Amino acid sequence: MTRALNWLTVLLFIAAVWLRNPLVFLLAVLLGLVAGITALWDRYALAEVTYTRRIATPRLFVGEETDLTVEIVNAKPLPLAWLKVEDEWPGQITLTKGRLGHSWKPGRRILYNMVSLWFYERVRKQYRLRADHRGALEFGPAELQSGDMFGFRQQVRELKEPDWLIVYPKVVPVTALGLPAAHPFGDAKALRRLSEDPLRVAGVRPYQAGDSPRFIHWRATARRGELQTKVFDPAAAHTSALFLDLRTVRDSPGMIPDYLEYAISATASLARYLLDAREAVGLYINGSWRNAEALTVRLPPARRPAHWLDILDALARVLGYPTLPLEDLLYRELRGLPVGSTVIAISATAGEALYAALLDARRAGHPVALVAIGEEAPADLPDELPAFWIGGHEAYRHLMELDLHALDTD
Repeated sequence: MTRALNWLTVLLFIAAVWLRNPLVFLLAVLLGLVAGITALWDRYALAEVTYTRRIATPRLFVGEETDLTVEIVNAKPLPLAWLKVEDEWPGQITLTKGRLGHSWKPGRRILYNMVSLWFYERVRKQYRLRADHRGALEFGPAELQSGDMFGFRQQVRELKEPDWLIVYPKVVPVTALGLPAAHPFGDAKALRRLSEDPLRVAGVRPYQAGDSPRFIHWRATARRGELQTKVFDPAAAHTSALFLDLRTVRDSPGMIPDYLEYAISATASLARYLLDAREAVGLYINGSWRNAEALTVRLPPARRPAHWLDILDALARVLGYPTLPLEDLLYRELRGLPVGSTVIAISATAGEALYAALLDARRAGHPVALVAIGEEAPADLPDELPAFWIGGHEAYRHLMELDLHALDTD
């Protein structure tokens, strides 16, 4: 089209000179201006044009909302008659106002924007979005299109730099999972072999035969005139290891999304409960997230405040594809756990292999428990294996409908 316009302009100039016709000459000049303007826009239309997203709260829990601001800037002296932006957004979010267009990519949506920009103009648009599903949600890439006002030429540029919204799983009180509020794992706590933590001194008492000389409190001994030994806070040494099974269909590569999300939410809720009880909590998952170097998730037991965020981040990012059976992961990690750590497996496909692995952990001195997910309680459970069945589809839907604010006020 533009080549034809250039040739027509040249021919009109030649004709105007040959015929000495001022009207033809004026038409040739106008066409020449159009050709020059289209060439200028073709070269510089998207130069110094930026498109940025700003997510007000880049980390949310499922069901929470945040603001996302889109900013488009034309930082040059050439105005743009039109600029079209097609921005890929994740399908797991909902706009509270407006709507997203469809994309040919599964699980993706398109945010469309069409604007005109004067020179050095900035346009901001704000959106309110709700996170409907757990995950690491990617925004982008965005495609920018612009050109001359006549539609002869267009420029297209893709902005591949993504932005991320991390959506944490829903965290509920353990009572919402059908577990008792106090000591949900029953006798498993009583079976724990505690080791003393010399960093957590609770007080002193008179020395008794068999006390370690290392724990004598010499200052208290000097004040009281008799040997005093340190008393430690045993809660400081409690350790639990959560083993999350991403497999939701036995003997099949398929997936049951409700079971997967229920298991992840239950794991997060148990981790929060145990951390609130001043326990060190470890997290082990038989899968990982996209582009991760390791094939499994391994967070050794800890109780520092930042560890809770590490657990949430891992549970938000993890994909639903197991890389090995949970029992294999348990055997691999068992030898590295502190002595007496409680081992808690969360699984929708628990069977004889996992039962055997948990009982082996019990014989090695670890209290154990199984949290089972499914429409029916797991069959053929060994009598010596503490197990808790927390339901399936209906239980998960009920959990997702819970109003946590209402629970806090009760």
